[in-house]
Amino acid sequence: MTMLTQYEDYSREAVHGIFAPETTFTPQAGTWGLQGIVAIPERPDDWVFFVTFGQQQGDHVFDEGITQNGVLTWQSQPKQGFEDARIKSFVLHDELRNSIHLFLRTKAGNPYTYLGRLMYLQHDGERERPVHFKWQILDWDLPPDVQSRMELQFQSANDDDPAPTGLV
Repeated sequence: MTMLTQYEDYSREAVHGIFAPETTFTPQAGTWGLQGIVAIPERPDDWVFFVTFGQQQGDHVFDEGITQNGVLTWQSQPKQGFEDARIKSFVLHDELRNSIHLFLRTKAGNPYTYLGRLMYLQHDGERERPVHFKWQILDWDLPPDVQSRMELQFQSANDDDPAPTGLV
């Protein structure tokens, strides 16, 4: 398997080629060409997240961002609730056994930048459809030139945000 390089840019097709080279890639269609949450074949509970800030689905506008400390505020798909199998997998995610790989772009049309693996911090147990999560990006040390290239504006950290722990 080709190794990922943290903070490098990737197309969806390149990511597909790393994680599922035996399947067909179709741009703007199918699992790898369109979906934001992709299960990695033959690796239960391993995922790829393709995130584009500022997206809208129907009437729902995603409110997502990253703090300077690498805490990602992220929302599931609007139709997903607490009983959804994927949501349960995310809540029980153990970064020591499984991986969620984050590919982020700040606007449509830009390449995705691989920011690394995620560690579950918390989810809002009172809001679903979508479910609101906080994730720690592991090994977070975003170089200023990458932040500039991505046009990434950091989100303000809230006092109630969990402190990053267990960073690998």
